[in-house]
Amino acid sequence: MGMENREAKKNGNSKSLGARWKRRFRLLYLRILRLRGEPEEVAGGMAIGVAIGFTPTVPLHLVLGVFIAFLLGKSKLAAALGGQVANPFFLPFIYILDYRVGQAITGASGPSLVSADFSASYVLNLGWEIYYPLLVGGIVVGSLAVIPTYFMTKKIVLLYRERRRRRLEKIDFSSKTT
Repeated sequence: MGMENREAKKNGNSKSLGARWKRRFRLLYLRILRLRGEPEEVAGGMAIGVAIGFTPTVPLHLVLGVFIAFLLGKSKLAAALGGQVANPFFLPFIYILDYRVGQAITGASGPSLVSADFSASYVLNLGWEIYYPLLVGGIVVGSLAVIPTYFMTKKIVLLYRERRRRRLEKIDFSSKTT
């Protein structure tokens, strides 16, 4: 039994899947709180990353988020972290939401998968019939996520920094470092 426990801990299997996800979210939360820069820069970067995370540009989330944050003078690291909203667990739900919103906006009906014609042009058109509503929906949903993400992140960062400042004043940290 002792050997099995050591082996499980060594391989990282000692915690349940839920506990591991909870730990990952906690670490992501703490990374966001501890980012350097003005709260507005951190919140702006986070909002950019989340907005990009809602678009169907999976291989480019990180690059697009960091690039746009760079152009707008926001936190590039926060943008990279915000893009993590599109992780393998949430991505199917995000794409379903994006597709439904895109269908409602564009009026596109779902593509017909029953056809005798399987030419290259048919297959390419079929991809566009899916991707176009997905892209439109992703842009709309991502745009709607910007404002709440910005204000929630800014508020959380400000509260964390104020609480930390009070804690350091309480123990008179400045006199212990000089």
